[in-house]
Amino acid sequence: MNLLYIRDAIFRRDNDGILLSSGGQEGLIISVVFTALATCFVAMRMYTRMKLMNRVEANDWMVIIALVNSYVFMALDIIEAVSGMGMHLKDIPPNILERQMKAFWLTIPFYNAAVLCAKASILMQYFRVFPTHRMRVVCWVMITVLAIYGTWAVISAFLNCIPVAKFWDDSIQGYCLNKTKLWFSNASMHIATDIAILVIPIPALMAVDLPRKQKIALMIMFAMGGFVCVTSVIRLVSLKKIAESSDPTYDNVGAASWSAIECNTGIICACLPTLKPLVARIFPGMVSTFNASRPTRGDTTQRNSDWNGDASTLGAHGEEHEYGAGDPERVLALVPGTGFRSSIKRWTREEEKKLARIAFVPEPRDRPNLTYPRPLPAGSAVPF
Repeated sequence: MNLLYIRDAIFRRDNDGILLSSGGQEGLIISVVFTALATCFVAMRMYTRMKLMNRVEANDWMVIIALVNSYVFMALDIIEAVSGMGMHLKDIPPNILERQMKAFWLTIPFYNAAVLCAKASILMQYFRVFPTHRMRVVCWVMITVLAIYGTWAVISAFLNCIPVAKFWDDSIQGYCLNKTKLWFSNASMHIATDIAILVIPIPALMAVDLPRKQKIALMIMFAMGGFVCVTSVIRLVSLKKIAESSDPTYDNVGAASWSAIECNTGIICACLPTLKPLVARIFPGMVSTFNASRPTRGDTTQRNSDWNGDASTLGAHGEEHEYGAGDPERVLALVPGTGFRSSIKRWTREEEKKLARIAFVPEPRDRPNLTYPRPLPAGSAVPF
């Protein structure tokens, strides 16, 4: 096998049909590293849910589906990288160029599927964290939006051209959608839904009075969500560059790299809120420090707020509960009419409803004396 180095630091093996440029190598490394990071976080999440919490829910399976799509995207990205991605179009042999364009065509729907499944997983977690009617309506609306535009994004990526072979062979007679308009519209929807998912829980969290250290932890989690929004914007800029390029194979490195970063950081963000039990197991001192300000039940002199970042249910004053759907202590819903910004919020539990139905039992001092007879009049003989 002959190894040759030519212009742009290209690694080439003609007999295997491998053509790897320095730019392609960069994109390959980024894709592999971020997919590996996402895999680690999903593994920690599943260990937490299966071993520590003994409960796996629909949002956990959704993030698994997102990771599978990310793996397919990474495999196709590797094929692109070793097929001349980062090289000038005129320097790539026709057979290798066709292989790269076929891989590029397939990366688009799998990227969209990975991103959409990660977002759906986050929205499904909101159902547990904020069990209010208003939040459920908002989440269902967002999931419906994701389902509609996500279906369009995946199908339009597969059927960008009719016949599909026209995508990588322009000499074939047929019709293709405008790539610039299609990519920009889908990327804009990704950015809009990223921002919406980041903003949705803010009103509910503002209503919870959190200790400073827990606010810092919450800010870190939201900063990760903000980073996903930033990567979406940078990817859009990269798409603009490749859409207007006369040398797309050379300019595709940025778009491929930022696509890998975006879909995998979305998966990581979906996993972060579920890892608190694992962190408590590994670093008990850290969690106890964050929960040091937790007041005892019934203490009204301290801030009764103990949301700690786990994907569990928020209670009356920020209380957190990690219960199953049928557990009697599970917090149910916000009392109607209070709203997120009301100054007084009351939350009810199933057990509290039962207690409310118990009849009032008077204190001993209010009861008639049933043990001894009434006092005798003065001067009467006391019977023995």
